[in-house]
Amino acid sequence: MFDNSYLLESVHGTLPDWAIKEYIKQGKIKIKNISKNWEADIDQVSIDFHLGHRVLMPTMGRHVVIDIRRGVTEDMYEKILLKAGEPFTIRPGQFFIGETLEDFTLPADIIGRLEGKSSLARLGIVIHQTSARFDPGWSGTAALELRNNSDNDVVVYCGDKICAFSFERLSTPVEKPWQKKTYRNHGNKTLQSMINKDNLSSVKK
Repeated sequence: MFDNSYLLESVHGTLPDWAIKEYIKQGKIKIKNISKNWEADIDQVSIDFHLGHRVLMPTMGRHVVIDIRRGVTEDMYEKILLKAGEPFTIRPGQFFIGETLEDFTLPADIIGRLEGKSSLARLGIVIHQTSARFDPGWSGTAALELRNNSDNDVVVYCGDKICAFSFERLSTPVEKPWQKKTYRNHGNKTLQSMINKDNLSSVKK
């Protein structure tokens, strides 16, 4: 196969398959818990990630009002720890928060983008609601905001492919890369919403 590695520094925008491989091999994109056959998980412009062990199931019920300035607490969720290969059933209309098995770190000039898989989408399974961008410097797992929009129970398995990640290289590194210690979710160490930590109000106190 033709060696494109010498072209790596000239690539900007979405990384093609060979550039993703080189970034991972050279440790520029660091991925913990990566599959042994990870190169086979790379498509033209993305790499497949897998469903991790932690699951949070909301238990507050449909009649509970959530005040976004007060946020939610840990006791509003049922915590489930899946074993490798363990099945997990998603009921129709059910929403839960999961995470990727992969724990990854991005350099200061790379954006990560989480994409759903069409094979799951055609079963009615949404992988993320909105937060699909991972800023330069990101370090942690990817939170998955999963929902079953179908009329059928769907069984997924811990460790199976659940989403795809693409990467975009900026023309220059950002001035302030993402850092765990300065962000509320600490790289998704906490999976629940931390919306009460956001500065949402334009009203000055």
